[in-house]
Amino acid sequence: MTDLTELPAAQDAPAEKERRADWLFSRPIAHRGFHDSKIGIYENSIPAFKRAAKNAFNIETDLYLLKDGAIAAFHDLTLKRLCGQDVKITELTSTELKKFRLGESDDGIPLLDELLDEINGSTGLLLEFKTLSLNGALEQAAYKLLKNYGGNFAVQSFNPYSVSWFKKHAPDIYRGQLAAFIEGSRLEKGLLYALKSLRFKKMNKPDFIAYRFENLPNKYVGAAVAEGKKLLTWTVKSQADADKAVAEFKCDNYIFEDFDPNERL
Repeated sequence: MTDLTELPAAQDAPAEKERRADWLFSRPIAHRGFHDSKIGIYENSIPAFKRAAKNAFNIETDLYLLKDGAIAAFHDLTLKRLCGQDVKITELTSTELKKFRLGESDDGIPLLDELLDEINGSTGLLLEFKTLSLNGALEQAAYKLLKNYGGNFAVQSFNPYSVSWFKKHAPDIYRGQLAAFIEGSRLEKGLLYALKSLRFKKMNKPDFIAYRFENLPNKYVGAAVAEGKKLLTWTVKSQADADKAVAEFKCDNYIFEDFDPNERL
């Protein structure tokens, strides 16, 4: 099997790459899909993704590499909160994952290939890579699926090395650096400061910054925007905060949950 890291990657001119990413800033982005557990639609479920597409929202979702090399669309490291089982998702195969159900629904945890088949270009996908690894295994596995996908998508991660993987091996893919003021993490303080202050942007050259709403505004984001970086914010939980993100914090778009932006649009 050919190693994708050995393949040359095509690269657009910056203006063309930016133009192709207009979709990411044209409609609000539904956090983990347009979910609402009160009506039985759970986060990162196929119904949540379909509901987002039906309402013309872009979709944000999270990716984990499973034990057998498949990729799951799920946020937490363990299944305890949503499935009632304290097991790490990374220790499961795709077959084992199919046994679990989200909340009180009949919906399982989707795989990335299932998500791509279901959405099929009907709306844009913002894919967060959930990994602390430096080996590129998740990124490479995802790229095998994404390189032939005909719809709009972009990638992002807190892990600066994940963003760097796409810079090196797939620079034509629109990529973003996630950041926040993080406390109580098992990561060392120096790394947390580097993430907060966007020190890695010189290394991985993200096309956009995705910063936590509660930490805006700040001088690090201000400097990145002054350099021409696009700005997303997460997770916005009311229309008032969405308006504030755009009007006051000058965000180019926002990732939302717990309200319906269509009531304003």
